Amino acid sequence: MSAIAGLIRFDGSSIETATLERMKNILQPYGRDAQHSWRQGSAAMLHTLLRTTPEDSLERQPLYHAASDLCLLFDGRLDNRADLIRELGLDVAVAAQLSDSDLVLQAVLRWQLDAVHHLIGNFALACWCERERTLWLARDPLGSRPLFWHQHNDFFAFASLPKALFTIPGIPRELSEERLADLLLLLPMIGPETFFKGIYRVEPGQLLILKDNQVTTRRYHSFDPKGEIDLPSDDDYLQAFQEKVEQAVASCLRSNGPIASHLSSGFDSATVTALAATQLAKQGKHLTAYTAVPRPGFAGPESRGRHGNEGPAAQALAEKFTNIDHVLIDTAGTSPIDNLQDKVEALDRAPLNPCNMVWAEAIHADAARRGARVLLTGQMGNMTISYTGEQYLPALLGKGQLRRWWQETSALKKTHPQRRWRGFAAQSLGPYLPAWLWSSIEKYRNRELHLTDYTAIHPEFLKGMGQERIGCSRWDTSYRPWADGRRMRIAVLNRIDGGEHRLVANQKGLDIRDPTSDLRLIEFCLAVPDHQYLRNGQTRWLLKRMMGNILPPQILNATTKGLQAADWYESVVASAERMKELLKQHQAHGKIGQYLDLETLLKDLEQLPDSGWEQDRVMKKYRLKLLRGLSVAEFIRYVEPDNS
Repeated sequence: MSAIAGLIRFDGSSIETATLERMKNILQPYGRDAQHSWRQGSAAMLHTLLRTTPEDSLERQPLYHAASDLCLLFDGRLDNRADLIRELGLDVAVAAQLSDSDLVLQAVLRWQLDAVHHLIGNFALACWCERERTLWLARDPLGSRPLFWHQHNDFFAFASLPKALFTIPGIPRELSEERLADLLLLLPMIGPETFFKGIYRVEPGQLLILKDNQVTTRRYHSFDPKGEIDLPSDDDYLQAFQEKVEQAVASCLRSNGPIASHLSSGFDSATVTALAATQLAKQGKHLTAYTAVPRPGFAGPESRGRHGNEGPAAQALAEKFTNIDHVLIDTAGTSPIDNLQDKVEALDRAPLNPCNMVWAEAIHADAARRGARVLLTGQMGNMTISYTGEQYLPALLGKGQLRRWWQETSALKKTHPQRRWRGFAAQSLGPYLPAWLWSSIEKYRNRELHLTDYTAIHPEFLKGMGQERIGCSRWDTSYRPWADGRRMRIAVLNRIDGGEHRLVANQKGLDIRDPTSDLRLIEFCLAVPDHQYLRNGQTRWLLKRMMGNILPPQILNATTKGLQAADWYESVVASAERMKELLKQHQAHGKIGQYLDLETLLKDLEQLPDSGWEQDRVMKKYRLKLLRGLSVAEFIRYVEPDNS
């Protein structure tokens, strides 16, 4: 994995050494194993490398191909090396001596811009042709690696993180109020704009082309909302599904060091861990599996439908494999605001879930201490392998298949007796109701979701910029259920851009890999009809059939979901005075109070409850609103540090 940057001057002048050096110094922590640059005429490219695969020992970027006068930068990992080698017609023995970037260069020389259609994996890439004075940039369809750019009258620059661009004279560092409002309102990131004015992102699945000093963009990949496969039997679906899942896991095991994994009590990480352990055992290798748990002795109240200690279920899975080393991680005594400024600076954005970053960083630190180079996750599993299929209910209702709807709903009630009939009715009818009527019903059920329940946005900022952004996004902030499971999952996939979060793990020497976000697996899962996910009251029917003899009953038959960092509120109480001091400092800032309702956050801290932390309204107020508000405030100060 790498961090990359480049600079093209339009006036033909050469690139200053000092500028390249500043960019290199900013990006070096994300690629500590090697740093190299290339300059020719009015163009320069920069590459910093973190070696995480055996082939990374062969890396020699930036890659320059003299015959084509072409220079390539590649940040990422190919998951289809064998397929690409075959498509390129390369000798297997020769190809074994090529790095991933070498293969990408061969693909670019063969297919030019169409090379992106042949690449599967996590990547961001840049290709500059001096002869044609053309630059093109691209990211994989899931946006697994970040890439940002800025165009000036005199130059064009790109980098893995915006802060590398700010080392270039002439690029201002200024907050984007529009994107800040989107962040506070949890709106999807639509379009190229970022949290910095004048800094843009290459969007996932997008090609950017700079030619004649003009930028054009186009999508080279979009998920198909209508595509559906029709296989002869249930067994055929199961066999194809298993092949895709096992392929995705296998593709993530190419490593030059030990491999670790997240292991919660959920289906996704348990499936990834189990399959990885099985495949690694054949190679005589171990897997370190991490589970975040509350502090020893914690016995706090649990939310309805949740369990706070995921350790026992995870342990039951780990004990089924002799090559899993199971490690429990608790973060007692650590506050979400500890080193918050450092986290903001490392990400170059506000952490969305400071509460979860505490245990995630603790896992990263321990994995790095043990020498791990790869950390497996299952973050996209809800949209792929463990999709419940419950959108099948409103879909059946919408098609007028009332008998089938009643059969599936009744079966679901039998397998989930704790759920209420009115919940099934709301899930089935909700997609077809106007937003105002849905909100009225939710208000009657005392479940109405107000923006100010979960966001610290200032009322005036919400009234102006916030409402404008909600209108532009066309995002349903009433959060009605969806009638189409495929479109729902695509909407979720399209709103995610987690490149910076994966890049920041480079600082620990880790490559975060998520088999459940494998493009081949995602497209297969999207094309599978809902009746394969929900059958006779069994949600996740495909995955349960595949993993029925592997996952322990504690996971397979769980009726509650795990809550990570269940003891989160103890750290809030313990650090309440520090949080008050932070908020008072933010009040003295010239701008933070314009965007965030600091007075309400202070008032909430003054009124910490003695009990009831498991209640939904309390969790929204403190776990979401307060902690996210503090995170965003730190980001605003990071971007514009001067006080008025």
